[in-house]
Amino acid sequence: MALAFDRLTLFLALFALVYFLEAIGGSYLVSAVQNIERQFQIPSKLSGFIVSGSDLSYVPTVIFISYFGGRGNRAKWIGAGCVVIALAHIMTASPNFLFPVNPPELNLTNIEAQLTPDDSLLQEDAPLEALLGFQPIKDRIPTKIREALITKLSGHSLAPRTPELLNGFEVRNHTESLYAIDEPLISTIMTEANSILVGDESDDSELRRHLRQYVQNRANRHDKDLKIIRRAAIAPFAFCGQLVNEVRESVKQLKCNRNHGNFAPLAVIFIALLALGVGRTMPWSLGVPLIDDNVKRKSMPVYFAGISFIRILGPIAGFLIGSFCNMFYYTSPTPPGLTSKDPTWIGAWWLGFLMIGSCTIIPSCALFFFPAGKTKIAPSENGNVDATKKRQSLRLFDKHMDKGNAYGVNDDGSAQTIKEKFFTFLQSYKQVLSSKIYCGSAAGRVCDILAFRGYLVFLPKYLENHYGLPQYRVQIYMAMFGVFGFALGTITGGLIVRKLKLSGRRAAMMVLIVSVINAALYFSKGFLGCHSIVNGIGRDGIATNFNYTNACNAGCGCESSKLFPVCDSTGAAFYSPCHAGCRHVAVNDLTTYELEFADCECATGGIVKKEFCQDNCKYMTYVFFATVISGSFAGGMGVVPGMLILLRSVPPTLRSISLGLQGFMVSLCGTLPSTILWGVVVDSACLVWEKSCGRIGACTIYDPEKLRFRMHTTYALIRIISCLTDLYVWYHAEGLNILDEEDEDKPQSEVEKTEKATADAIEHIPMVTIDQKTSPRP
Repeated sequence: MALAFDRLTLFLALFALVYFLEAIGGSYLVSAVQNIERQFQIPSKLSGFIVSGSDLSYVPTVIFISYFGGRGNRAKWIGAGCVVIALAHIMTASPNFLFPVNPPELNLTNIEAQLTPDDSLLQEDAPLEALLGFQPIKDRIPTKIREALITKLSGHSLAPRTPELLNGFEVRNHTESLYAIDEPLISTIMTEANSILVGDESDDSELRRHLRQYVQNRANRHDKDLKIIRRAAIAPFAFCGQLVNEVRESVKQLKCNRNHGNFAPLAVIFIALLALGVGRTMPWSLGVPLIDDNVKRKSMPVYFAGISFIRILGPIAGFLIGSFCNMFYYTSPTPPGLTSKDPTWIGAWWLGFLMIGSCTIIPSCALFFFPAGKTKIAPSENGNVDATKKRQSLRLFDKHMDKGNAYGVNDDGSAQTIKEKFFTFLQSYKQVLSSKIYCGSAAGRVCDILAFRGYLVFLPKYLENHYGLPQYRVQIYMAMFGVFGFALGTITGGLIVRKLKLSGRRAAMMVLIVSVINAALYFSKGFLGCHSIVNGIGRDGIATNFNYTNACNAGCGCESSKLFPVCDSTGAAFYSPCHAGCRHVAVNDLTTYELEFADCECATGGIVKKEFCQDNCKYMTYVFFATVISGSFAGGMGVVPGMLILLRSVPPTLRSISLGLQGFMVSLCGTLPSTILWGVVVDSACLVWEKSCGRIGACTIYDPEKLRFRMHTTYALIRIISCLTDLYVWYHAEGLNILDEEDEDKPQSEVEKTEKATADAIEHIPMVTIDQKTSPRP
């Protein structure tokens, strides 16, 4: 008895663990989508299709695996499926190593020519205009100051053209910078220029001397200057400097001209997700009936709630792992100046897949090799099996597969032909589909997944763009509020069903009520708007057709600049430091890499940095996540009664088949189109697209109003359809038995005879027959 109890406990522990790990992978994939988009420069519609890869393979395989797996050793099938899942996760991470980004070999001939001064500039009588026109000096000294110097030294007044310089300008004494050339000397030159503009004298000898010194240094420090320019060109931010931005554009063009594109890594990820879909078919469709065979019906709500809670803990862990991995850059070393708070950050998405896959292998193998044990339990002296022993026994084979041709055997004991097996296969599914309750319940769950899956996939992008939350914080909030609320709701729903003994229409009414509450709460989120910094940049760009170039940054070469929001002291936001006209970058703190951009022609005060950026989203963020946890709690409460209604709406012999068919319909009509549908909805609100090699890449800025209303209206409309199907189930659910035990009047000895006969039938089936059965023909 102790051995049987230990086997049952050990099996349930292993099953709960692999179920938990399988759920981690699903939510972690959600946290990795945006990073994959950014690394491989793909739009949401394509990433949505790639994420649907697991469902493309799940759909055609689940109906066969649930049918044949339900007739064999279910522990072995589940273990094999989880091994496939583990290998698929590891394969998903492999493109980061199989297709590394090689250092670009740039043709910098033009840049080197601009860095190399003409001999005429080294002469004592070099014209001031020529010295100020030397490209490194031209990049560093603002245009209006250069023009004002020439005007003043030519004997003309500054009043007509640059009256703001009549009293000079603020000079900042900069020290050496990682991204600037000969910065202390430039500060000296700026001081001399300011003295000329505010003074009455027109002696420019000191200015010329320092300018010639700067030019001479470029001839002597050519290699060092080139290294600084290349470092600045690959930084995550862009600032005003023609040389730097020309190198940045050259790097982009070099990547576009490579022989291989992003097809190969995306193909590997897609194939891995196809394998993942095959593995996912087994734990759910075979595991739930297996548990149902080994616990009492009245205890099933609690067991199912517990298993669901453990499974839901998986997404919480997945989001936490996603948050952890998003703190690290996807490659090493991290570009200086780029932090996880930046909207262009690409997290180490591959790291989580490696962790999850490695942890899944061992318990999966343990399930695969789990001993079947003996099917016979010794009867007591009166000839019946002890009830305690029966409860503690472990049925790895379906206890209801004891009649007719369940195992491919005719009533007379002869093996079925291929045609007879196919007929039995079709009859099984026809019997499942004849249940109105089953069809209504399955349709409702399809709508639930169609609404929920895609919404969850793109929710991190929505929160980052709409509320200004960084990726790593989004994952933590989703785990804390959304997934935890759903898990708590699932446990509560299971306890309510058990405590109130809900059955039939009462259980169906509970599902209907919580579905209506969930739809209403999520629809209300469409009215929770605010103005984040990124959204503000998008609104400002509407008036100029998203052309952020103006007079103060026209000569900066900002065309290739990526989104890097910064603000001046008044809170005015800029697309990037380059668009703010900033010519100097200072690293205030090397530990946190706090950046300050100075000498900004377009910004009030001449300084911009991220710390100046403030929005009004803090309060709305709190309200948003309050509705998230409430709506998720309501949605979770319907999981246990909904699944028990579906499980009891068909004969016990068809439970695995019904779950497999439900998985088929959910994937084909729910999960598979969900990410594609939501990708289209999200992309429809895009304002600014990144350009990658002449084609559209990922979206960087969205229209906040359109994105908010379209996402939550779409969700609510789909959930309304789900509520109508729940109403249909309630109408037909009268008399449905959920918690009462099956007929136990049959003597225990007959049960034992049935189990033994089933085992003997399996042993005497020819291997050829088994091979034909487990290898369905196309």
